[in-house]
Amino acid sequence: MQRRARSDRVPRAAHAHFSLPSQMRPQEPVSAKLLDGLFEPVIHVDASAIVFRIGDLSDGEARLVERAVESRQREFSTGRVLARRLLAQMNVTDFELLRDEDRVPLWPAGIVGSISHTGNLCAVAVAAETVCSGIGVDVEPDEPVGTGIERRVCTPPEVAWLDRGPAAERGHRCRMIFSVKEAVYKAFYPQLREFWGFQDVSVKIDLPAQCFTARPPASSGAGQVEGRLIRRAGWIISGVAIR
Repeated sequence: MQRRARSDRVPRAAHAHFSLPSQMRPQEPVSAKLLDGLFEPVIHVDASAIVFRIGDLSDGEARLVERAVESRQREFSTGRVLARRLLAQMNVTDFELLRDEDRVPLWPAGIVGSISHTGNLCAVAVAAETVCSGIGVDVEPDEPVGTGIERRVCTPPEVAWLDRGPAAERGHRCRMIFSVKEAVYKAFYPQLREFWGFQDVSVKIDLPAQCFTARPPASSGAGQVEGRLIRRAGWIISGVAIR
């Protein structure tokens, strides 16, 4: 939840300043099909490998990352290109997706969105504000986290859920909890501008149903939110829309 704020998404919450280690990077072809079932059809989604470059940006967008290293430029560019594709599906064209002083993307009026990238994957979701007031998507490699990370990421009931599962899945399950909390945080942050710790959000994951419930802090104004969690093609993908 808080690591160094990235230029194409909201800052991570205050407790996640560490980076979850990763050894592998799934390299299968990536398309929007990777996100099938993550949201209802009225929410537009797209996914891609990190393949676009600063030359694919508008002049205003390019200025935001002109001093960044090439890998950051490619992450940023891929997110912006996917976002433009989705906005075009909503009849919004020739729009520069800039950012505010908190590095939050400035979506067109009446539209909310979320961008996530990790390794060689970028995923974007956008929707009309009449559909949802906030949206969060997070992608992570389906790899185990290091021993002891659960003490920072998980609440006691979540640790109990890890304990009940297969030992070989413990690290993967911890990363799922991390991903869900990231998605929930990102759905609320553009409105609240409030940093949360991992312990501030509690989640329950139903793996067979590929869904989760989350209880964010009282300041969110939401008692409980529901979302989807998908494991597919070597990735963990979480999505939530705030009604």
